[in-house]
Amino acid sequence: MKAAIVSVDTLIYQKLKEDDCAPIVKRMLGQVSFRTELIQPVPNDKEVIRKVLARIADAEIADLVLTIGGIGCRDEDWTPEATKSILDKEIPGMAEAMRLYMERTRKRAMLTRGVAGIRNHTLIVNLPGSPKIIKECLEYILPEIVYATEVVLGEHDDIKE
Repeated sequence: MKAAIVSVDTLIYQKLKEDDCAPIVKRMLGQVSFRTELIQPVPNDKEVIRKVLARIADAEIADLVLTIGGIGCRDEDWTPEATKSILDKEIPGMAEAMRLYMERTRKRAMLTRGVAGIRNHTLIVNLPGSPKIIKECLEYILPEIVYATEVVLGEHDDIKE
């Protein structure tokens, strides 16, 4: 399966800050056999994010797109809105599960607004922008991301318990 990682951070986009999260995500996806492509980082701009995500899904560049960052409550955080605007189907349980898992150790996780869903045959999941938190989230939800990607690709007929 093919995966794309899109870091949403204006400072990373402007090369004023290192991207500490994308290498972690790429390594973890490699452990579950995804061929992963790092997409050029994008600024915290709703329209840019929307266009990049739609292009990846519509051109079938990836079966899975993981966005990193832009899911908080700051003025510049637009990843969830951009993602929702292009989805055919939302999968609220994935984002809810990540929030609940993170809330065990950090109460402020309730302020994250990430979403997950499907466009065409591509699963799109918003992840937080902290290296430690992203690693914890992926360790928890990665098996479901793999399964959901397979479902979207038509490799399973139903959801297992």
